Amino acid sequence: MNPFFMSLLLIVGLAIFGRTMVHKIRLLMALGPANRANHIKARLKNLVVLAMGQKRLVGRKKEWASGLMHALIFWGFCVLLIRSLTLYGEGFVQGFQLPFLGDRYILGYLYIAIKDIMEGIVLLMVVYAFIRRMILKPARLHNTWEAYFVLGMIGVLMISDLLYDGARYYLIMHHNNPAHLHFFNNPQYGSEFLWTPVSVGAGVFLAGLSADVIGYVMICMFWLHIITQLTFLNFLPLGKHFHVITALPNVYLKKLGYPHQKTKLLDLENEVAWEDESLGINHIHQLTWKQGLDLYTCTECGRCKEVCPTYITDKPLNLHDFNDKLKLELLDNADNIIKRAKLSATIKQDDAADQTDKIKTEMVELNSKKELIGDVIAQDTLWACTTCRACEEVCPVTIEHVPRIMAMRQGQTLMAEAYPKELNPSLKGLERNGNPWGIGYDKRADWAEGLDVKLMADDADVDYLLWVGCAGSFDDRSKKVSTSLVKILQKAHIDFAILGVEEKCTGDFARRVGNEMLYQMMAQENIETLNNYGVKKIITACPHCLNTLKHEYPQMGGNYQVMHHAEFIDQLVKEGKITLRKSLEDTLTYHDPCYLGRYNSIYDQPRSILNSISQDGLKELDRHGRESFCCGAGGGRMWMEETIGKRINLERAEEIVAKKATRVAVGCPFCLTMIEDGMKELDKEEEIKTRDIAELVAESLA
Repeated sequence: MNPFFMSLLLIVGLAIFGRTMVHKIRLLMALGPANRANHIKARLKNLVVLAMGQKRLVGRKKEWASGLMHALIFWGFCVLLIRSLTLYGEGFVQGFQLPFLGDRYILGYLYIAIKDIMEGIVLLMVVYAFIRRMILKPARLHNTWEAYFVLGMIGVLMISDLLYDGARYYLIMHHNNPAHLHFFNNPQYGSEFLWTPVSVGAGVFLAGLSADVIGYVMICMFWLHIITQLTFLNFLPLGKHFHVITALPNVYLKKLGYPHQKTKLLDLENEVAWEDESLGINHIHQLTWKQGLDLYTCTECGRCKEVCPTYITDKPLNLHDFNDKLKLELLDNADNIIKRAKLSATIKQDDAADQTDKIKTEMVELNSKKELIGDVIAQDTLWACTTCRACEEVCPVTIEHVPRIMAMRQGQTLMAEAYPKELNPSLKGLERNGNPWGIGYDKRADWAEGLDVKLMADDADVDYLLWVGCAGSFDDRSKKVSTSLVKILQKAHIDFAILGVEEKCTGDFARRVGNEMLYQMMAQENIETLNNYGVKKIITACPHCLNTLKHEYPQMGGNYQVMHHAEFIDQLVKEGKITLRKSLEDTLTYHDPCYLGRYNSIYDQPRSILNSISQDGLKELDRHGRESFCCGAGGGRMWMEETIGKRINLERAEEIVAKKATRVAVGCPFCLTMIEDGMKELDKEEEIKTRDIAELVAESLA
């Protein structure tokens, strides 16, 4: 067509794109380290299923239509990448075809057929997207000019390519091919236009025009397509549509084995870390490169806030805004962050103290002039999070929101001492008595009096340790759960013991509110106790204890096989060690605890148990399983009052009431408290009984 013009466009377009991308990548490289290079096979599987397969869009029943729309546009672009390469080649050599995709191969014909159909589908999806944004207007969407501009460019790409092929069709088939255009015409497979009905249909708009006019249309559509594509490419890194480029690598680099990056085990004895305020995240340059990539990748789709219990109940945490503010702060400080990283790399161990101090002073001067918490992110916003992970579970590009929030809380608590002061009584209770209630530690085993429960101090040669937890030891309501669990274990002849006064809080609460020092102190004491007794297997009724013991204690040398009581009870039933009667006549529903479900993927076992004891089976809540609604107690919120917006537990209680259930089962002491309180507030505590799974099982033992 025009090799010079094509060369000029490619050189200019790719040069601008390359310059932009180099700056973006340099910024990521200047951020902190993150190890995401392991387990290539598992990462490739995530890439295929989550990114290429668009599982979190197509697989979400609530939004299958919009999810399918997005997936079809994405898949269409994947198919059209080959077409783009062909068109670039066409700019240099008329009739250019990629290897094995020419008219001598059936693969070439299959591709042009698929490409043709996909262009038609993508164009229809673009029309649907416009209707959805302009007329349907889902509440979670952000209707910005950028979204319409990108949809418009996608539409132009589809229309220009279809009209380009339609013009070729008319010139070749109706005007005797005056320009000697190349087209597929294999005797075995026929003319290409038998395989491209959408392009042929587009050509109808050119009917009646002269060959010269159609020729001009064809040339215009060709260059319009190329110019639009290069414009689109350079526009992508400038806004939210950067996710078109970063989504695939971000999904590939997602955390494996645990839902997100675990809270970092801080080196609290590192004097340098205290001096340069690098304990937790206190400044924007302290993000890791993966957290920076997360910010690049946010699609601003609003799915996170749509499921966020804090946003739904009118708290100030809006994860779209949260990400956007951090991204803007990151980009505003990009040059200084890059300079800072270069200065940091120049510090050597053998440098003189005055030289090192000079470099560090220069680095401090490059810090952002804004306070990360206060100027960029408000205090109320940071502390509103319940760490439930609902946002992460629905994010189509696997952004890890919670680890950033936890790291910022560490910075606020350790460095700025700016945590909510209402936490002080509970934190002091942990320090003095090993539990947030502050009840004397010597009363920790009082709940077990008369139950014939062994203490590890008396007999450590047992199969299992029953980790009772603070709620199960001190909260009057949760003590009944502990008693029921003991009854089940004794019925199954399980050899177990408890630590009694030697058990302390796992430190989960302290860690969630950023008090890493208190967490590590409590964790170390517990680990020493457990290891001294040679504990290998632990059963617990608290998902928060489960999560901490199972996933966080290994950071400090505590490695144990930890099971939630629902898992263990389900195992007992399947092994025939206990038998359950279908004794429950009430309408039963189940509330999934966040730290049991979204953190530990325990969904089936509780339901298996509840279905085995309920005569009518389990009646699921509208928000259940991976999209269950938080009770509001996680992330340390159990020990903070809700003074903003609607109470989260009330929102959940209303959902349960609307389901017309008469019993609601839970598997967490926090959920038990929060759901019961919600029922009391609605004056429904007598109509709808809240019970832990262990209590229901104990009542149904044969």
